[in-house]
Amino acid sequence: MDSVTLYEIINGCKNNDRNSQKLLFELYAKKMMGVCLRYSPNYETARDMVQDGFIKVYTKVSSFKNESSIETWMTRIFINTCLSHLAKTENKNVYLDINDPIVQYSTETTIEAESTVENSIKNLPVNVIFDYISQLPEKYRVVLNMYSIDGFSHQQIAESLNIQVGSSKSRLSRARQLLVDIIKDRENFN
Repeated sequence: MDSVTLYEIINGCKNNDRNSQKLLFELYAKKMMGVCLRYSPNYETARDMVQDGFIKVYTKVSSFKNESSIETWMTRIFINTCLSHLAKTENKNVYLDINDPIVQYSTETTIEAESTVENSIKNLPVNVIFDYISQLPEKYRVVLNMYSIDGFSHQQIAESLNIQVGSSKSRLSRARQLLVDIIKDRENFN
């Protein structure tokens, strides 16, 4: 991409130029793979999401108006692609056992211990935290990603996932608690 500017690449993509599409892919494939891996920790599924996302980018690039960065615009498309993929593959008959430890809410930890754990968590590398996030059940992981990382409001999450705003808030709260529990367990915090 020595002499080709991002503006020229985008215009080339708008004209269905294969070389421009290839350059755009090379520039953003890793970043978009990172987005997809947040929504599906399965590498092969995430690769499929990347493929689908770039197809959507190429078909919708003519609607890009330079009102935001191309990366921001593409990220939104990739998030929507991931959500669509998850909605299509979601098992509609999942039941939770209330006796399952992951469903039970722990209230035994003192506030003092929690603040110690939270301070320790803040010192963990980002890639380690993302690994722990990937271990969350899908419905919690998706809401946590959308709210905390991608900046969606609870109203936007509710509309995207076809759930109530209260469910979005509840899932976020539960995701945070589960994440803390996973980190405490793996990092041997007491």
